[in-house]
Amino acid sequence: MLKKWISVVCFMLLVILSGCQGQDSTTNGNTNDLRSNQVDSVADRGKNKQHQVEDDITNQNPNFLDLKGTGSGGEAGGGKNTGNDTNKAKQVIAGTNEFTTDSVWINGDRMWVRVYKKGMLTNQEKNDAEARLHKKLVRALPRYHIEVQVQEDRS
Repeated sequence: MLKKWISVVCFMLLVILSGCQGQDSTTNGNTNDLRSNQVDSVADRGKNKQHQVEDDITNQNPNFLDLKGTGSGGEAGGGKNTGNDTNKAKQVIAGTNEFTTDSVWINGDRMWVRVYKKGMLTNQEKNDAEARLHKKLVRALPRYHIEVQVQEDRS
């Protein structure tokens, strides 16, 4: 009688262990897939939220520049299209018919603009001109911290 119980218990353990072993291998495969997906989503979480916000802004205002692939160097795709942004800044400066572009350059989320204005300028006139141009550039390129320097063109 004891031999029958031992054989029944061994058979039951064998069935349970073989069933769990097969289930573990499929579960581990799925778990590994789930874990890798979770890691990918956690790693991309900040990027996805940032791009989602940029897409929302672009879709809400048709006058806004396309923000995909531009901006600070820290975000995904940053620094790729800075040429487009410098061209846009030069267009804004040319559109004023008041200034002549000397240089426009970008480093990360900062833009430096140097322009010339005809004639002699007092300090107050220079500050007013810088403020006017700064306002126009910020309106056209809101994602940058813009520094404007106006110089006299005496020629």
